[in-house]
Amino acid sequence: MTGAEAALLSEAVDLQPIGALAPGGLRTLAARLSRRIHLPCHVLAPREELPLRSLPGRAQLDANALLQSLEALAAPQRLLVGVAAQDIAIPIFTFVFGLARRGGRACVVSLARTEPSFYGLPPDDELRDGRATAEILHELGHVAALDHCPDRGCLMSFAGNIEKVDTRGSRFCDPCTARLPFWMRGPEPLRDLV
Repeated sequence: MTGAEAALLSEAVDLQPIGALAPGGLRTLAARLSRRIHLPCHVLAPREELPLRSLPGRAQLDANALLQSLEALAAPQRLLVGVAAQDIAIPIFTFVFGLARRGGRACVVSLARTEPSFYGLPPDDELRDGRATAEILHELGHVAALDHCPDRGCLMSFAGNIEKVDTRGSRFCDPCTARLPFWMRGPEPLRDLV
C-alpha cells in the first residue's frame, strides 16, 4: 500500500507539539481543523525523542529531520502533524511554513511565522490561528498526494511569504477539491479562515 493509499484510510489526525507550545493553542487548532476535515483531531503529549536540532549556522529547526522522525512515529491509520513553536527550514530555503512528503503519513508546520508579532505587528490570535490552520491543511493536501497548484487562490498554491499565505486564503480550487480524499472534504462549508 502506498502512502497516498494509506492516507485515504486514515482514521484520525494527531497534533504533536514540538518545543514549548501552549496546550490551549493546540486544542484551538485541533478544534478548527476538526471543523474542516472528516477526521477527529487530537493533541498528543510532548515527546522527548523528537530532534530539536538546528540547521548548521542557522537559528532554525531542521524541518527534514523533524519530518523524518514524525514519519517514524506515525501510528497506523493515523496522520501525524508536528506543530513547532520555532522557525523551521530546509537547507535550500531560508525558511518553510511547513513540510510534507507527497503521499506521506506525517507533516510538520511551524507557528513562528504565522504570528503577526513576528513581523512587528500587534498580536492577533484569530489571524495566527487561521494562518496556522490553513498551513496544516496545505501540508495535509500534500499528504493526500496533491502537488502545488498554479491557481494563486488555491490553498495548494506555493506561498513563499506571509502575504501569499494571506492572499491565497484557505480554500482548495475546484480541480484540487476533486482530487481530495473524502476525509479532507470536511463538514464545515469551505470558507476563508484568514
